[in-house]
Amino acid sequence: MSERTTIWSCGGGTQSAAIAALIVAGRLPKPDLAVISDTEREKTKTWEYFETTLRPALAAVGVDLQRVPKSQFATVDLYALNGDLLLPVYTATKGRLSGFCSNEWKRRVVQRWARAQGVKQAESWIGYSLDEQKRATAQQDKWWKPRYPLIDMRLRRGDCVRIVQEIGWPDPPRSACWMCPHMSNAEWRDLRDDGTGDFQKAIVIDRLIREEDADVFLHRSGKPLDEADFGVEDLQGDLFGCDTGHCFV
Repeated sequence: MSERTTIWSCGGGTQSAAIAALIVAGRLPKPDLAVISDTEREKTKTWEYFETTLRPALAAVGVDLQRVPKSQFATVDLYALNGDLLLPVYTATKGRLSGFCSNEWKRRVVQRWARAQGVKQAESWIGYSLDEQKRATAQQDKWWKPRYPLIDMRLRRGDCVRIVQEIGWPDPPRSACWMCPHMSNAEWRDLRDDGTGDFQKAIVIDRLIREEDADVFLHRSGKPLDEADFGVEDLQGDLFGCDTGHCFV
């Protein structure tokens, strides 16, 4: 390894699939380390794509994409040490609250994992595309330097889709936790109807958080998931989520 270790922080979505395809095609150099943080609440379809497409294709060119469980390195789960809920939930009185789950479950997990591998200084690849350039403001210090290879290559999300298709891979699912409040109604419908059981797990979390605070909800309607109307289309949900810059995409 070089003095500054190159670490690809994979997010499991479209842009990450494009980075994987570029590595396999030799258009990006192989990173020293490749890792995906398992939040332990990621959608089942993300892991199916990881196991059937991303991981074997990368292994064939000598890149071991490691799946690291959040619980091995995170110090908090649903709630911060001060008791604040980490999820960007909705309330009837305050609208949507700020959330810090991605920072605790992904960024810090990857950094702690890297430390455990003996990394002294890191250049961390993050999969923001050119249309997300405004999000490329990740914190950095002397040992952790972010880099955005898709932005460097002037690639937009549409380019990423094309790159994945050209290499012959199936379209990747949109990466997100199964209880993410950022999801659109269309995504909630897909989750409800996809047969994986993820929606039922989300209902359990939705009820659990209201045991602590009766005014918090995973859905923007301010209703429990098992009562929410997902038939109404919304534009707001499409502006957020791990596939648009929150979780390494």
